[in-house]
Parts: sequence; C-alpha cells; structure tokens
Amino acid sequence: MKLLIKEFREEMQITQKELAEKIGNAQRNISNWESGASEPDCKSILMLAEIFDISIDELFGRVPTSSANSNFNAVEKEVFNIIRMFSESQKYALLQFLRELYLRT
Repeated sequence: MKLLIKEFREEMQITQKELAEKIGNAQRNISNWESGASEPDCKSILMLAEIFDISIDELFGRVPTSSANSNFNAVEKEVFNIIRMFSESQKYALLQFLRELYLRT
C-alpha cells in the first residue's frame, strides 16, 4: 500500500529535503517512500502524520481528509503548526497582536 507522502508534502509546499530535515532522515529516503521503492519505519510514519497534522489512516489513504483540515490551505496549516510550538504566553501575545492588526483594517 502506497503512502500519500508526496501528496501531503506538496500540499504543505515543502521539498523532499525540507521534509527529510523535519523528521531527521535523508532526502533519498523520502524519494524512495514517495515512489514506493521502500517504506518508512513506524517512527517515521508517526512523525510524518504529526508533521502533516493528519491521522495515520489518512497518510495511508484509508479515510478522507478531515473536514476541519480541508478548510485550511497550506499556508494556514503551516501557521498553525508553528503556533503549536509556542508557549502559552507567546500564543496570547500573538492573539493580542492579531486582534490589533484586524482592528486596523
């Protein structure tokens, strides 16, 4: 069964090299996984699902992408992925900034 790595990677608008760096793997492995020449190990599958913010089932093409995820474009998903790494105080500061920015428009 072929994993949908290429499809989700392209949706995030990142290169194989960038994806490899995110999961601590070699770019050639990403290429092999996408072509079906080899398959990632369990740890890599978990990391891919986390990076793409999808379930493992979605990575295997077993269920449609959740409606919550499909409402966001690639840039919005990347913004959310970055925000998840923020501390609570950073998230609050960003929220305040966004509210002020929105009120100026």
